Amino acid sequence: MLHIDADPRADAIYVQLRDELIGYTEELDVNRLIDRTLEGEPVGIDLSSVSQGVKLEGLPGAEDIRKMLEGLGIDVL
Repeated sequence: MLHIDADPRADAIYVQLRDELIGYTEELDVNRLIDRTLEGEPVGIDLSSVSQGVKLEGLPGAEDIRKMLEGLGIDVL
């Protein structure tokens, strides 16, 4: 289940990878957060400042996310 929720006013996108409870959030950097289950499985990805492009390195499901972002006209770095 891959679902994207975009908020143009906030310049952010949330990518939901699965429908499970979030146990904690891992900060990759200031613009990329990964929500995980208590067991460490990725649940979702919060991307901010997307108008400046999105760095996919280190993100789970990066190739699927790339296709969706490019379909939205967002630069992938």
